[in-house]
Amino acid sequence: MPLTPQEKTKLRKKKKTSSRIEFAQMRRFFPNRLNIVAEGDSWFAYPKKWLIAGKPANLIDHLSKETHLKANFYCMASNGDEAVDMVSGRQKHDLVRVLRWHEQGKNRKPVDLLLFSGGGNDLVGENDFERFLKRYQTSFTTGRQCVNLQRLNRKIRQIGLAYQELLDIRDHYSPNTLVMTHTYDYPYPSNTGAEFLGGLIKTKAWMKRFMEDDNIPDHLQADVIKVFMDAMGDELKRVEAARQDIIVVDSRGTLTGKKEWLNEIHPTSNGFKAIAKKMFRTIKVRFPALQ
Repeated sequence: MPLTPQEKTKLRKKKKTSSRIEFAQMRRFFPNRLNIVAEGDSWFAYPKKWLIAGKPANLIDHLSKETHLKANFYCMASNGDEAVDMVSGRQKHDLVRVLRWHEQGKNRKPVDLLLFSGGGNDLVGENDFERFLKRYQTSFTTGRQCVNLQRLNRKIRQIGLAYQELLDIRDHYSPNTLVMTHTYDYPYPSNTGAEFLGGLIKTKAWMKRFMEDDNIPDHLQADVIKVFMDAMGDELKRVEAARQDIIVVDSRGTLTGKKEWLNEIHPTSNGFKAIAKKMFRTIKVRFPALQ
């Protein structure tokens, strides 16, 4: 069914959409825009304080504001998604369908940029983070000694392979699409989880509680977390060095204080904004139309 002029105007003003149908409409009606797809975890999908109202709450909120009216922006991200899951099963099929849309009709442009955020949920939280820790011994003097490196490195390789699979999917179905991802910055250990609607909705924190269970002292906990974030970041940089048309924006060290963290693993709106600005500077280099 064709859109009315009012519906088309409303669609034109959207910064982003989470509807595959709306994204297809955008691509048809605004073919001169860039086509951007975002798939990822809560760094792309973290809700606003009042769920639908409040400050920008994730990287995509900020990036879509920068690209507004210059890009057709589709966000597939969901809180809790793991990198391995996003390139397998239903999520893989959904992504392939979006990447192949340009093949299904004449004069359709492919996706220009695929933004991807993944790997954090593969490492932190219940049923994951706890398995990578060692019970503290008085002889331990570094965070690294508190980590089961054999298990962690095995998981890191698995995450790296998920990114390789993502790039294989891109190469096969939409080889001209640029992939951009980011590392995670260094969060501070705390028992602060997510909280919405004035505290009516709360979640547990993701890392400190498990370190406390293993008696890891406070003065080593930040170092433990750094081991995880560096292992993940270094693996992504290795993938970037080995493959074509992937950019890894290294966000480690962008946030410099606890005030820039909303809870144990998510930055504040201003924290996400700082990382988004770093990503957008790189995007503009590759896509001058967004200047």
